[in-house]
Amino acid sequence: MTEVCSLSPRKAEYVKYLYLHEGLAKTTRIATHFGVSPSTITKTLEEMASNGLIAHVPYKGARLTMKGEECARFILRRHRILALMLSRCGLGPEEACRQATVFEGHVPRYVIDRMCASLGHPVMSVCGPIEHDSCCCPQDCDMESLQRTKI
Repeated sequence: MTEVCSLSPRKAEYVKYLYLHEGLAKTTRIATHFGVSPSTITKTLEEMASNGLIAHVPYKGARLTMKGEECARFILRRHRILALMLSRCGLGPEEACRQATVFEGHVPRYVIDRMCASLGHPVMSVCGPIEHDSCCCPQDCDMESLQRTKI
């Protein structure tokens, strides 16, 4: 899954939002949630559709594709592992979640996998359950290819 999740922080938030809303949401609902105009959301959703992350139906909304769901699961997992790490460093749950959002887009998959392993593959973060993917344990994967992955 190389470069599937090389998204701007805002687009990553849209993917995460769709995933948390069962992979489907109306354009106006997304716009209202993020405080932007429906035309801004429509333009962004069209860009994301061209990358294969979502299927966008004008005037209806958007749903995640399989590629988008895979990306969303990683984005959510990355966020929750980082928030858990920050909470273990003394931040409260809300602050840990907020601070993880600030820098999470800069942390590659192989680092998240190593953090997850160092935490003992936790199943719960301060902001929700942690879903593990098939390549969570570094010994199960080719580390050289993981380091090249830009997710």
